[in-house]
Amino acid sequence: MVPHHNLVLSTRQQFLKEISRRRFFTRHIVLISPDHFSPRQTFITSSTRNWELSSGVAQYNNFLDLQLPSNDAIQNDHGIFNPLADLKTFFPAADFYPVIIGQKTSVTDLQPLLTQLKKHCGFDCLLVSSVDFSHYLPATMAFVHDAYTLNNLQNLDTDKLLNSEVDSPQSLYILSSFSKYQQASRWSLFAHTNSGFIASDPDSETTTHIFGAYSRGKKVPANNLTFIHLPYSLDRNLSQNTVGDRFFYGVDKTIIDSYVPNFVIAKIIYPGKVIKSFLPIEGNSFVRGPRKQQLIKQYFDSISSPGVTKDYFWGTLIYE
Repeated sequence: MVPHHNLVLSTRQQFLKEISRRRFFTRHIVLISPDHFSPRQTFITSSTRNWELSSGVAQYNNFLDLQLPSNDAIQNDHGIFNPLADLKTFFPAADFYPVIIGQKTSVTDLQPLLTQLKKHCGFDCLLVSSVDFSHYLPATMAFVHDAYTLNNLQNLDTDKLLNSEVDSPQSLYILSSFSKYQQASRWSLFAHTNSGFIASDPDSETTTHIFGAYSRGKKVPANNLTFIHLPYSLDRNLSQNTVGDRFFYGVDKTIIDSYVPNFVIAKIIYPGKVIKSFLPIEGNSFVRGPRKQQLIKQYFDSISSPGVTKDYFWGTLIYE
């Protein structure tokens, strides 16, 4: 699994270099990505063209024997184009089968692709999911959404992955289902990055990135839980220009309570540790800037619990 966001290009290259060293031989690569640009988002499409890249020519090969509609827009889709150049560098002998998946594609419509992967993608075949993770949210809330997804990646929970706040839950479903079929149950995380943390900006809209792989080995269960606590019910119909529609999914449970008025609290419960992220809210919008810092300071200064670490800049409390 790699992101297509080129903010983390160098990390993607380091990861693919590491993967290439582990593999004895790679003849075929299936690269799946969200369809970013097609007006209709209920289809799976491919392209039969070769790719002219700075790293060489990526040869198309329909070794999966799939009869997918051809979509030339795939040639300019950064979900395919960005990682493909790096894959060609580190797997120069491989040919490629690119797939873009509409973001409203049903699980039923994913089954033919999954069936052909199980049939034709063997030891010399590498399945790569090109996925960017949380979008458009403040960094600390995005971190909580990522915790939900990471938990379910580690547990190979294909159904829960469909509720992930990423740009292609379908790609996660395909990757985890295929890995489960191949008995590649061990999840390894290479890197987890967040554009908000990189820029040291607690208020901007972020994109997050997860680099990881499945391999043969014993699954190590994860048992983290994620929650969003709301001070009042938010109108999702008004969300597009306020907190954003992605605010409303990507955690185990959302609870409406009022134990801290006017704060959204995004919470992760780890074994032995709890992280709470506080995001002031007014109406259907996040409060940002100096006013946000003032509200966080006012609330955090009122807390005198032992065993709590306060981070005023990011608005987090850590209990251990």
